[in-house]
Amino acid sequence: MPVIVLLRHGVSSANTAGILAGRAPGVSLTDQGVSALRDTLQMLPQRHFSRLLHSPLMRCEQTAQIAASAVTADSVAAVDDLIELDYGEWTGRSLKELGSEELWKTVVESASQARFPGGESIAEAADRAVSQVRTVVDELRAEERSDEEKRGHSTEDREGRAERWALLVSHGDIIKAIIADALAMPLDDFQRISVAPGSFTVIDFSGPRPVLTAMSVTAAGLSEGSAPGGGGLR
Repeated sequence: MPVIVLLRHGVSSANTAGILAGRAPGVSLTDQGVSALRDTLQMLPQRHFSRLLHSPLMRCEQTAQIAASAVTADSVAAVDDLIELDYGEWTGRSLKELGSEELWKTVVESASQARFPGGESIAEAADRAVSQVRTVVDELRAEERSDEEKRGHSTEDREGRAERWALLVSHGDIIKAIIADALAMPLDDFQRISVAPGSFTVIDFSGPRPVLTAMSVTAAGLSEGSAPGGGGLR
């Protein structure tokens, strides 16, 4: 029963400033972001994870460190495929300013066709992130089978199934792309999804198709932003 928990980094200095941080260095969590994140982590449906993987950017590394103090994990590692979109020349610009760019309409309405000037396309980012999740799910399934073999075949052992969970710390648009794939939603519609800073999303991969069991859960609720959820370019 592989289960993936997607944790968006906590509120950062760029979030509060309305800046598209992208891969810019030195973007850290705010004090509010740290406090809200700690509260939200108490709501996680699982306390032990086979893996705690995170984007290598500072705000996600900080988030992973805080998460590691609230849960246990067999391994912790930075994973490049979970890194934020490379927004190229859009990096560091205000979201209000970017809303007047001609490309903005494509980003919002036809995301699969959008490539940021001097940067990455949304489709490329979605492909790498989804591929990483599928790899982790396959690994967890293999470990579950191994666990069940080790447990033997006694009546007591058969009453419970081995299950493995992974906690992945990433960014708004990356998480939205993973959710869209799990729901078999076209990438062009992924802007219909919103995930708040410091929120977690749960996807159950135990059956023949992924099941989204929770999305954008935070202890703070709407106090994290002026709109429900928030997240990514929205």
